[in-house]
Amino acid sequence: MNVAEASMDAPVQPAQPLAVRLRALVEATDRHGNVQARLPVVDWPVTVGRDLRADLVLDDVHVAGQHLRLAQHAPGQVQVQVLDTDNGVTLGRKHHGRGSAFDWPAGQPLGLGRLQLRLRLADTPVPAEQRLPPGPLRATLWSVATLALALLWMLGQLWLKSTDTQKIAQEFPLALLSALAGLAAWAGLWALATKLFSGHPQFWRHVRIASLAYVVSEVLAFVAQVLAFAFSWENVGRFSYLGLVVVAAVGIYRHLLVVAPQPRRGLALGVALVVLLGLPAMLGTQWLKTKRLSNQLYMARMFPPAWRLATPVPV
Repeated sequence: MNVAEASMDAPVQPAQPLAVRLRALVEATDRHGNVQARLPVVDWPVTVGRDLRADLVLDDVHVAGQHLRLAQHAPGQVQVQVLDTDNGVTLGRKHHGRGSAFDWPAGQPLGLGRLQLRLRLADTPVPAEQRLPPGPLRATLWSVATLALALLWMLGQLWLKSTDTQKIAQEFPLALLSALAGLAAWAGLWALATKLFSGHPQFWRHVRIASLAYVVSEVLAFVAQVLAFAFSWENVGRFSYLGLVVVAAVGIYRHLLVVAPQPRRGLALGVALVVLLGLPAMLGTQWLKTKRLSNQLYMARMFPPAWRLATPVPV
């Protein structure tokens, strides 16, 4: 038997399928960024809608059966054709109705119904790898550490304001329980909101944010009072409460990011707008009550004379 006969008698091996190269990836997300549907695009065009015959099937009553068609008419350029829909689609701030066609830049969300489509082309650069967040035990330890720091600061303030050691021992347990109850209630409300929107309460993360905000605000107030005393900058001490408002706004912004982590820019603008509108209102209310903008008539805290750096002024 020659080589040709041997090859004819050998069993035929099935052809190995060629690796399919994806051309794009289309994802549908809700307003919190959670992926609701995903379509790996092997060939163009593809259709998106609620109909089961669509390539990407969406479960949203505000989406038509055949809502839109995606096609690539040039390398790196995807065109959107709006089909038989009453609601149309939104790209940026521009609305596109039935029968319209436009180019869809990769990386820019496309809104339809109450969902958003995200497009990632095969040649889109992959973002840098992000580090994993700390494990639950480590995060909890950080939260406990920040909570302990806040309680120690509170104890120190209580010790400075009191001249009787026995009185401190009597007042501290009640102050400690009150602080823990208030912190638990504050973090618990934020954890409840986080549970409703993202499914994970993240209670200890809210405890960490609240504790850090408290410590930063107290340190900021202390530094402002020291500067006011050392350099005779009385207005720094009198208006230090304005800085505390900013710290509180940053803390609330961090809480909101845990509840809804996606719309960062919108949250930041919203909190900044509240602060910009709230500060004039606070100053106006203070002026109507006391005929002055500050909440203090004079510097209320005194420090050791050695901390005084300003040039003495004769009486």
